Amino acid sequence: MNHLLIMPLLFALAQSTGANVVDRILAQVNNDIITLSDMRREMADVRRELEARYTGDQLEAEARKMEKEVLEELINQKLLLQKATELGFGANVDLQVSAYIESFRKKNNIRDMQEFEMALQQQGMTLAAYREYLRKQIITSGLVNEFVGSRITLLPEEIERFYRDHSADYATPEEVTLSEIVIPVEGSDAEAAAKAGEIHKRLSQGEPFATLASQFSKGTTAAKGGDIGSYVTSKLNPEIAKVIAPVKAGEVSAVTKAREGYVIYRVDARKEASVRPLEAVREDIRNRLWQQKFQPEYERFMAQLREDAYIQIFEEIR
Repeated sequence: MNHLLIMPLLFALAQSTGANVVDRILAQVNNDIITLSDMRREMADVRRELEARYTGDQLEAEARKMEKEVLEELINQKLLLQKATELGFGANVDLQVSAYIESFRKKNNIRDMQEFEMALQQQGMTLAAYREYLRKQIITSGLVNEFVGSRITLLPEEIERFYRDHSADYATPEEVTLSEIVIPVEGSDAEAAAKAGEIHKRLSQGEPFATLASQFSKGTTAAKGGDIGSYVTSKLNPEIAKVIAPVKAGEVSAVTKAREGYVIYRVDARKEASVRPLEAVREDIRNRLWQQKFQPEYERFMAQLREDAYIQIFEEIR
């Protein structure tokens, strides 16, 4: 329930706009039915997303595939709601719905219920429809938590093993911030080398790198005092990485011959590689492992509900 929001319900709860289309039953799930209008309400948002990626025949083909998936999910939701109701998970649900709405209203600075209802109306919903949606979500969530979530266990050893095996996921690579002075070979090579050497000497005597870069560098970064920016060290040009490898933050490299001429690099800053400690990522790992275990358990639970149910799909959706 923590992730329920008003906006995602817009298309799920909006009424079907196909006024001239005769509704019909697509499937029966025990004593409940799923209609074409049910399908169209669920498909409205899905189709909108598909229209952003496909057109023409491809759009229709993708929509047909998604309709089959949506129908299967509608069947699953019917089964969950039926089983949850049968086992009494609907007790006190109206109080939970009211509490959720009140919490949501305050968290989003909605003054009162009248303003809340107006917000719903602007999205094509009624308060009654929204409450019914929440009611079903609370009931089915309780069932799934009881019969699926409660069966999942996570040992500290599993979390620690995952951390060891996936340490790269929590690593920050070394980064370096660089500046440069580029002296191109415009006359003789010796003249360019001598000029670069003189600039390097002035740097070693304490003259500001940015000032000398602005005055003498012919590189594209000269106007910025030679600032190149920050890079992951492992992704740098191998030649540059080799040159700056022994250079500490705040120091300059030796004069280096490069394709563009003679170059002097300044290591403005180094951010050492690091790995976030286990305690900082323990909850993230717990969530990842829980999700990995949840899905097969959920699928087994749904398979059992389907096996025990009467399900009949009457006709093609279209």
